Amino acid sequence: MKKWLLLLIIAVLAFLQLIWPVFLSFFNCKPDLLLILIVALVFYFDFKTAIVFAIIAGLTKDAFLPQVFALNTILFSIWGYLIYLLSRQISIEVVYVRSAIVLIAALLTNIITGLQIINSGLIIPLGIFLRSLIISSIYTAALSPLVFKLVKKLAA
Repeated sequence: MKKWLLLLIIAVLAFLQLIWPVFLSFFNCKPDLLLILIVALVFYFDFKTAIVFAIIAGLTKDAFLPQVFALNTILFSIWGYLIYLLSRQISIEVVYVRSAIVLIAALLTNIITGLQIINSGLIIPLGIFLRSLIISSIYTAALSPLVFKLVKKLAA
């Protein structure tokens, strides 16, 4: 039953990410809700469930964004695995640590996505790239406690 609810949560968060209200976006930057979900799944569910839903969330995000297909699928899977390894080494009970992990994952995801866009031939001015990189990553980390609470209730 929980797995069906996770699929529904992935669909709802993907939908919210696509239609994020303009009055809630700062400098046209939006949070990466699916990335927060993947990190929360690693913290509150077993590893196999987290990786399977990381792949599903990555495929969902790739289906709706005009980027190289499977980029988010690969990144979400890698982040799920690396965060799982990291969570076995450090204490993740404090909200600040979990938010910092989300911030680092969001920064790396945005850097890799930006490099992929530049590699495809599109030119992004440095100021716009850095603004999007920093603001969207901080925005993602700031919203992470809300998604963590949702996933924690679902895991209980």
